[in-house]
Amino acid sequence: MSGEETLKLALDGTEILLGRDPSCRICLSGIGISRKHASVLLHQSGPVICDLQSTFGIRVNGSLLDAPAVLDSGDILTIGIRNFEVRIDDCFLNLEEIRPDQRRDISETGSDRCLKIGREQDCQIQLSHPLVSRLHATASRLSDGSFLVTDNRSTNGTFINGHPVSSGQLNEGDVLQIGPYRLFVDNGRLVRADDSNRIRIEVAGLHVRRNGTALLSDISLSFSPGEFVALLGPSGAGKSTLVRALTGRIKADSGEVFANGLPLGRFLGAFASNIGYVSQENLLYQELTVEETFSEQSMLRLPRDSTPSERKTRIDEVIELLDLKKVADRRISRLSGGEAKRVHLGIELLSSPALIFLDEPLAGLDPGLVRRFMRLFRRVSDRGHTLLLTTHTLEQIELCDQAVFLNRGKVVYNGPPSEMGSAFNAKSLAEVYDRISENDTQPVVEKKRPARMRHKNTGVSVPARVHKVRTISFGLQIILLVKRYFKILVRDRRNLFLLLLQAPLIAVLLGLVFRGGTGFLPLSFYFCITVSAIWIGGVNSIREIAREWQLVARDNNAGLRLTAYLFSKVTLASAVSFLQTILFCFSLQFIFGSFKLSPGIFLITLAATFSGAILGLFISSWSGHVGRAITILPILFIPQIFFSGILIPFDRMTSLGRAISHMTISRPVFGMLKQTSLLQRPVLEFREWNALFILISVLIILTQTAVSRHISRR
Repeated sequence: MSGEETLKLALDGTEILLGRDPSCRICLSGIGISRKHASVLLHQSGPVICDLQSTFGIRVNGSLLDAPAVLDSGDILTIGIRNFEVRIDDCFLNLEEIRPDQRRDISETGSDRCLKIGREQDCQIQLSHPLVSRLHATASRLSDGSFLVTDNRSTNGTFINGHPVSSGQLNEGDVLQIGPYRLFVDNGRLVRADDSNRIRIEVAGLHVRRNGTALLSDISLSFSPGEFVALLGPSGAGKSTLVRALTGRIKADSGEVFANGLPLGRFLGAFASNIGYVSQENLLYQELTVEETFSEQSMLRLPRDSTPSERKTRIDEVIELLDLKKVADRRISRLSGGEAKRVHLGIELLSSPALIFLDEPLAGLDPGLVRRFMRLFRRVSDRGHTLLLTTHTLEQIELCDQAVFLNRGKVVYNGPPSEMGSAFNAKSLAEVYDRISENDTQPVVEKKRPARMRHKNTGVSVPARVHKVRTISFGLQIILLVKRYFKILVRDRRNLFLLLLQAPLIAVLLGLVFRGGTGFLPLSFYFCITVSAIWIGGVNSIREIAREWQLVARDNNAGLRLTAYLFSKVTLASAVSFLQTILFCFSLQFIFGSFKLSPGIFLITLAATFSGAILGLFISSWSGHVGRAITILPILFIPQIFFSGILIPFDRMTSLGRAISHMTISRPVFGMLKQTSLLQRPVLEFREWNALFILISVLIILTQTAVSRHISRR
């Protein structure tokens, strides 16, 4: 059976098989159809369908079957990704295929034994899309008609049946996904499904509960490719929860989300790079220009084999689409609110995802900007992107193709925006909110055909492990990040001025305490150098990680390695520590004539400043926000004073106090300063270096653990 034919079967009590095996009574081919997929008992009281442990299962009205089910006239039967409408009349079962929003499968690959797949022009299967690498994969034809697919270390991965593979066999009924494209084997040929590289989303009976409270209840929706959908509702209605479920960020208690007919829970890794998410907050570095922002994001988001000219072309396309050409050389901090939001959207558009979620991007904008953005979203949608906009505003809502209104976790309206007012007997769309709040038991108003959820899905799939994008190399990521943070450091003149002022100012304060000049410098002077250097390093790095959680999470999803991120922070801390140590030591030498600045003292002071910076990064990584990090810093800094050995000898401390002293930076640093200043011992012979090295290493490892732990939760 193929095309859009209707199969007519008599309800004569016989049992027939359905699948792609030639022995089946109903012989089907295509994505997700097993050799023997299901059996149908043609009983006169009603045909009964049973899944035969097929790979992708059977859906009736959007619900996965876990037991035999009786088919009724009007049911929608989904086998693989093919849909059939059930008609029962005159003791006959009629199955009529439905093919919405999709043309017939196309593109026979030819008879070559080894097929190259990628965006390069000489590939036998050319897939022109920013998510596809130049030579993405190869497919070798096997004697049994299947293919051996080998990934060529592509940026966004190669997937068979939703699982990332370096090499795997593709049989009939399996799904090969490369970027937004789907391919499958049909009679020994590798065929591409022509769905215009778009994503169709179906939500079937979705339930989400947390702590005994229903956040979403029986949500059944469908979004066609290229649609502009508005997700409306009062605060707490479940909009954000629904978006998180649709993006695979949370697991549903029951129900399923399907992308192009494939269960998203299982195929999340294959679709992740083709789904964009624009948060309400603009996740931008204020000191970078628009061009620099797009340039560094293109390095992370586009295939690593993209040439500079290809990246530049894609950036120019996005800038042109978003009308940002006039401000391309302007820093983000100097943009208007609307321009900054367009840049934020443009970051997601760089890789041209088929599905984009917009989380309250219009909040706080004036009506004029809201109208401009709604027209922009409409223009982006007309380019083939499916947009799902969560919003409270009703301005220009008529530009949307579909409006979904949620209240208390339930859909109370799903249909054209123009008919929403009349559906609730409201004179204006604004009155709809009042009508719903007056009556929380408002019946569901569906302007589309509802999915009848008679078959409960009790086997909710666990979200698949998302494939880690192979973007630019580890070394290039570090170079990219170090350049970024250097630009931010230099361009933030106020912060740079305070950074350069700290060390000399502390030296001046020490001059007021110890009366700078040529007099004798007591041991307490070197203790003050110790704690001052640790404090300088810690204060300057305490904000570095805590202020960037959302930005790091976004870049990590785009392929940024967290080890590269931390390494760049450590590299920057090293450079800043070196600069501040120079300023501190030479200021001390200028103020105190008796202060002999030797290479050894400089090296120990540098170690103290750098160790303080690592301590600051450690505190920042374990803090949810900057305010908490700043609060914790004094708590961990005070032990540097108490347990340094200046107040009381170590042998007079309690056993617990001595143990704590070994975990402080000040103990080894102060010990080395005492020995080198008073005893003139060679610096490199100090055993304290081993203790300081171990302490710094442990802090870096714990910082990496905290960053990984925090990002994995987002």
